[in-house]
Amino acid sequence: MAPTSASSHLRLISTYYDTPDLALKRRGLSLRVREQSGRFIQTVKTGEPGGSDLLTRGEWEDELAASAPDPHAAQSGKHLPDGIAGDLQPLFATDVTRTTLAIEPAPATRIEAAVDQGEIRAAGGGSEPISEIELELKRGDPAALYGVALQLLDVASLRIEPRSKSERGYRLGDRAGAGPSVVHAEPVVLDPAITVEAALQEIGRACLAHVLHNEPAALARDPEGVHQIRVAVRRIRSAISAFKKLLPAADRRWVSAELSWFVDILGRARNLDVFATDLLQPARVNLSSEAGIDDLGVALERERDAAYDRVERAIYSERHAAGMLRLSHWFEAQSWRAGKAARSALLTSTIGEMASHLLDRRWRTVRKRSKAFGRLTAPQRHKLRIAAKKLRYTIELFGSLLDQEDLRAFTKRLKRVQDDLGYANDVRVARGILPELCAGARRGPVARAGARLIEWHERALATAERERARRIDRLRYAAPFWRERGPSNARPDRVGS
Repeated sequence: MAPTSASSHLRLISTYYDTPDLALKRRGLSLRVREQSGRFIQTVKTGEPGGSDLLTRGEWEDELAASAPDPHAAQSGKHLPDGIAGDLQPLFATDVTRTTLAIEPAPATRIEAAVDQGEIRAAGGGSEPISEIELELKRGDPAALYGVALQLLDVASLRIEPRSKSERGYRLGDRAGAGPSVVHAEPVVLDPAITVEAALQEIGRACLAHVLHNEPAALARDPEGVHQIRVAVRRIRSAISAFKKLLPAADRRWVSAELSWFVDILGRARNLDVFATDLLQPARVNLSSEAGIDDLGVALERERDAAYDRVERAIYSERHAAGMLRLSHWFEAQSWRAGKAARSALLTSTIGEMASHLLDRRWRTVRKRSKAFGRLTAPQRHKLRIAAKKLRYTIELFGSLLDQEDLRAFTKRLKRVQDDLGYANDVRVARGILPELCAGARRGPVARAGARLIEWHERALATAERERARRIDRLRYAAPFWRERGPSNARPDRVGS
């Protein structure tokens, strides 16, 4: 890869404006006026944090006569809300030196690379360095952006930054000191007429964006940030599993390997979070007289700190950056086409035709694994929990294709079963973690307190066993609503059992 034109160097000073109550930020807008070689350019952008498409943002520009913003400018002004002209004030500014060059990785593809070095300065004080490369597709296939980024990773330490400069500026100027926002999964809106592989591409984009948007919260040691990244990764894996009969086996193995190591690191932190908040905290009042209960809490916090240290190292690692770029490229380029899929023709079927049959496969697994629930062993119940989770994620991913009222009713019933099975699994996992916490001078009291804690929760599980079995039965005999309301009931070639 080599630049196709000489580079240019510019100093760019951009001032960002909003109202005192942040009316623009609340609408997902940013407004800046950039000074560039004596000219003033006003820009309004949309597509701020939380969006599922990391590549696309709406953008409108006008040249101004002076540095003050003009809410009535011809192109950018019409995207601003009415009545804000008198309330706009500068919040922060970026001062960068930009080196720009053009890259043509393929004959029909042109990418502009902008290397920015400088800083963000908040109006009320405080600054943050900027050192980034922004790739903008001028023409060609969007997948080329990830291909170029992967080549850059060979010569520099890079990671995908989903936050725009405006979001970072708002965070810098936040006087309340609020931590990074946790982003929950947005519904993936699928047109029933698009192909199966186009649907997989949309799902992949949304899930990867969900991962990246929650990295700042995870780095701030917000347990919900870690949880949401795990949810996003599980949704990716559920999607790949749902389409597994249509994708090359080598691709499925590669994606699984790409995600597994990261999931394991996140899982350790999540398990310790659940131990602390869902198991220790509710039982603490009842076990307050237990000699080692406070020491158990201290040992747990020590392990949580170590687990979050590993999460931080993983997020900042070159392995994670490369993995996110490779996965992004795989989805964007639909790279599964290069392999020999077991049912490649079905990839071009419509998702409206296929969704109900993919859900049927998940549903059959749940019904099979839940049969004779009262006689199931702990490992068998664990497999049922995983099957129920995969069914729920797949329903959510295909949710836009389904009747919403029926979806809510079925998902509510499914979630209750997940919660029941999840609680039992949390106790099982905690039992495995407990020996790791029993170290040091207070090992005996900590072990006894931990054993009492597990016993307390096992009694609660035993008390709820009959109701848990009833909920499983209600789920087993629920109507698979997607068959009745799905876009099509025509059965394509069998996609697996």
